[in-house]
Amino acid sequence: MTAERAITCPSCGGSIAIKAAGHSVSLGCQYCGALIDVAHPDVAVIAKYRTALQGLPIPLGTRGTLFGTEWEVIGALARNDGDVYWTEFLLFNPYGGYRWLVHSEDEWQFGTMLLDRPIADGRSALWRGARYDIDYDPVTTTTDRVVGEFYWRVRAGDRVTASTYSSGNDMLSAEWTNGEINWTQLVSLSEANIRASFGLQPAEPADGGWDDDDDGGGGGLGLLGGAYSDFTSARGMRQDDLMKMFLMGLATLFASLVVMIGFGISTQSVENSLNVAVDGEEQSLKIGTLTIGRSYQPVTIEARSSSFDNRWIDLDYMLVDQATQRAHTAYGVVERYSGSDGDGPWTEGGYSATVKFGSIPRGTYDVVVDAGAHAWPAPLTSQLNQPAPSGSDSRPWDIQQPAAWSGGENVEVHFQASAGGVMWSNLWLEMALLFGMPLIILWWRSD
Repeated sequence: MTAERAITCPSCGGSIAIKAAGHSVSLGCQYCGALIDVAHPDVAVIAKYRTALQGLPIPLGTRGTLFGTEWEVIGALARNDGDVYWTEFLLFNPYGGYRWLVHSEDEWQFGTMLLDRPIADGRSALWRGARYDIDYDPVTTTTDRVVGEFYWRVRAGDRVTASTYSSGNDMLSAEWTNGEINWTQLVSLSEANIRASFGLQPAEPADGGWDDDDDGGGGGLGLLGGAYSDFTSARGMRQDDLMKMFLMGLATLFASLVVMIGFGISTQSVENSLNVAVDGEEQSLKIGTLTIGRSYQPVTIEARSSSFDNRWIDLDYMLVDQATQRAHTAYGVVERYSGSDGDGPWTEGGYSATVKFGSIPRGTYDVVVDAGAHAWPAPLTSQLNQPAPSGSDSRPWDIQQPAAWSGGENVEVHFQASAGGVMWSNLWLEMALLFGMPLIILWWRSD
């Protein structure tokens, strides 16, 4: 029987029992997460991590009986191939050696390393008289997190090429690196069998998980029968969680749209028109009176005109509360320009503009607008002064600007104010908040 050996973690000072003393080469401290070279006479720290392991579905040191042999969990790895994320537990028995317990989403498999290696031709493998067909082309798998002890030097960031072969319910796994290939037989086990064998309770939702390490490896070990528990890590999520996030985001966005349209339905509207002199005096108009019956409601004002060019109309709106005389203000502009340059004719702007007040409290409001129309380019309105009266400081060559000028042109503007309206900008912001993180995760996974 192999005796245990106790060491002190050089990083945190924690006492660690090495279960497979004499066999294990590296060990991940369960207290601080440091990766330790236990084969080194001075027990050297290979790498340090920010946090220790939390939330393992099968804690290190847990013993369970599988296939008539009692096994102890002495190590765990979090791994991924870019699409699928899984956990591998290293089991040890002093007489039976090492085995693997592989957990991927809702599936568990018991792995036995093969000494009589299969004969493979790339698309199939022959082992003990049975033919196993390849499940998928070889892919690169990455080790995201390491904890516990192992019989080889392992660390986060290690990569190997892997593939699996199957024959009915039987499966073989092949991993090769640096010209060496290792084969493992995988036998499926039920979740109930795992719980009963290791004395585990049904899984509960986790508050946290296995945090990212300093080497950049994401992911973590998840719940029994579930995904990685580190929800904040994009590489620690189940593959279908991303689709669930998108679907939940779409449902939330649709519900918000229904609510916004429901509350944005116009309950009252008023209309009026105003003729504005181009480059003349600014004019005021009371469009009408609106009553806001809800606690808060948006107000939409649309200004429409036609048949002008190279003109703009400044619009200063006010909603004046008849009870308090408090005014809510907003600015709008109707503008249209056209011309021709080296690329040909061009136009810019339009004959209408809409302004929205976000949340106006309940009350009765006078809707007022101050409008001023302007020509572009501005007309020449300067003229020479008349000779100044005797004793004046003015000089005959000074330029005098008239207070206002109008060439007799007027632009008619029609206004419609409504108690209601959909704030589309809020919807775009909500869309960015809902889908920003899933899109970042999708980009990260594809990187």
